[in-house]
Amino acid sequence: MSKRDTYLKMTNDDLRAARVLTLAVKFFGAAGPVSASTIHADLYPELEDGSFKRQYLRDRELLSTFGIQVRQTGDDGIDTFWQVDEDASYVSGESLSEGDARLLYVLCHDLAYDQSFAYRDELRMALAKISQMYRGTAVPYSDTTPASQHKVLSVLVGCMGARHAVDATYLDAQGNRSKRRLAIFGSFGLRGNTYFVASRIEKNGTLTPDSIRTYRLDRFEKASEVSSTSYLVPADFNVSDYERLPFQIGAPAGEAGFVLSEPLNREVQRAMETRGTVDTTADGNRLWKVVYASEKSLAAWSIGAEIAGKSTSAKVRAAAAELLRATCAVPAYDSSLAGKIAAQTQQVARKRAGRTGSVAVARQLVALASSLSREGEVITAQNIADSLGVSFDDARHLIALVSMGSGESIDYLPVILSDDDDEVQLMEGALLAAPQVRLTRSETIALVAALRELGINEDDPLMQTLTNSYAAPAFSVDDIARSLETPSSTGVGEALRLCSKAISEGCCLRFWYLPVASDRGMFRHVVPQRVRRTDDSWYLDAYDTMREAERVFRLDRMSDISLSDVAPHLQKQQQTRIERMVTVRFDDPAYLDLFSWDGLEVLAREGSATTVSLPHYGGDWLARHLAACGGTVRTGDQALARQIADYTRRALQQLED
Repeated sequence: MSKRDTYLKMTNDDLRAARVLTLAVKFFGAAGPVSASTIHADLYPELEDGSFKRQYLRDRELLSTFGIQVRQTGDDGIDTFWQVDEDASYVSGESLSEGDARLLYVLCHDLAYDQSFAYRDELRMALAKISQMYRGTAVPYSDTTPASQHKVLSVLVGCMGARHAVDATYLDAQGNRSKRRLAIFGSFGLRGNTYFVASRIEKNGTLTPDSIRTYRLDRFEKASEVSSTSYLVPADFNVSDYERLPFQIGAPAGEAGFVLSEPLNREVQRAMETRGTVDTTADGNRLWKVVYASEKSLAAWSIGAEIAGKSTSAKVRAAAAELLRATCAVPAYDSSLAGKIAAQTQQVARKRAGRTGSVAVARQLVALASSLSREGEVITAQNIADSLGVSFDDARHLIALVSMGSGESIDYLPVILSDDDDEVQLMEGALLAAPQVRLTRSETIALVAALRELGINEDDPLMQTLTNSYAAPAFSVDDIARSLETPSSTGVGEALRLCSKAISEGCCLRFWYLPVASDRGMFRHVVPQRVRRTDDSWYLDAYDTMREAERVFRLDRMSDISLSDVAPHLQKQQQTRIERMVTVRFDDPAYLDLFSWDGLEVLAREGSATTVSLPHYGGDWLARHLAACGGTVRTGDQALARQIADYTRRALQQLED
């Protein structure tokens, strides 16, 4: 594609994004202050003086939202002079080593695509800036956030960090649409959804008394920043006070107790840390008392958590038995679903954000340009797509924009494109003075939130380097601590770090592992592939070299972990997929919300029925949770259907004994 062809396909948003990148690169390479007249002539030649000043102001403000602060340094009466505030804009002090940058990327990557993590979009940009993984091999992921939610999410997260009010249109659970001005206090994740805790706020900035509510991201239809209205978060606010367990959505209906013994199911342990009270029984076990909004939902949840038979409530046990009997009565296998995945895979490829506005495109271009710093540097479209979570076509479009100027014949970067526009390379002999740009405030909050979730302490050297050198100026962790949910990674931080280090360095892992159904540990030697979070537990997907098969390991059951070299003949195993995809139809959508279904992808919706594909990792987690759905699910996978039936019979027998 010729440069003219690329230029003619540019939208107005593209042109502005290209111009803002031109402006950034001009300041990157400037040896001193740049005159306004030079900027006017080079970047805004078609604008009159008044229009230039207004557009230049808007573009400077846009650069500031990316972390690049441009300030006036002089005025000779005829011209003004401008320069980047390097202390406020560029990374200074101790920087991450290349190894630590790779480790950080692997550590945080799962959260950057987690639908329950509010800061996922900002985290992707933070990782792109810090680790510069455009150059290296990125862990391939797809962004499953619907296109309509990206802009809303960006506004809500940005306003939460800046403490600016939001004008929103919201559709509640009853289908009532309303417009409201909100002050966002904090956010948490639940069952694969993102929730925001907010108060109503008046036009004068006064918080409306007794108006703090919880709002779900996918129910926001519109959101816009009100930068003229700021607020302070109340001193007694803590977002954990508003977190709810899946069966607590709605008005309280009663309280149930569960007698629990060690070792605790991780799902139950997380629930106990979130809600309820814990007492010690006479025989030394723990009694967990928790309020519920729906007896049926609590019963289903307790089946999935494997504690239904331990409830002290006869009503909850009876409701659980009723659900299991319903599952036994209805065959789970449905042959009509068997070919769903193969037939619809191409039609239901994950929805990407599509062509975004000038702000998002310019932000991506500035981060991309800062990665081109070495002669002969090559960045591929696939690396960009994997790092930013955009489609391959959008990544190619970004590459095309990097090679273009704000006018038809202006080349603003010394780069060349491959013939098929899927690689960009810094020209031989070229030197691009693109310093590493600091994180913005919202990107900093995203990174701190991720590291907290990963169990990394504030005094950890990695955290210290990031907050001291890369964070937005004048950033304080204390500023946002009360807005972040309680970390779910307690006790697995070191295991998570070692597993991520092995992945980033291409090493094997040795460790002792305690299986769920055994009290004896066993030695394992694996080639790690991915760390991921499911239902607030962390897992390692790996190829087990001793069993010559793919396996899944829960991090809180691993101990004595150490790294070892990868044997050459095992390298290829790192590229294998360890799960198989199964098709499931949910007739009752309530169960889609009750549990967090890792890797779920919607194939079709027909009335109240939803057909999805799900990864099945071979254990009983999926069968157990589908058994809890009371006969309202069908699957196109015969083996899974048999597993559901077997598990249901065993669970019902234990409950009735």
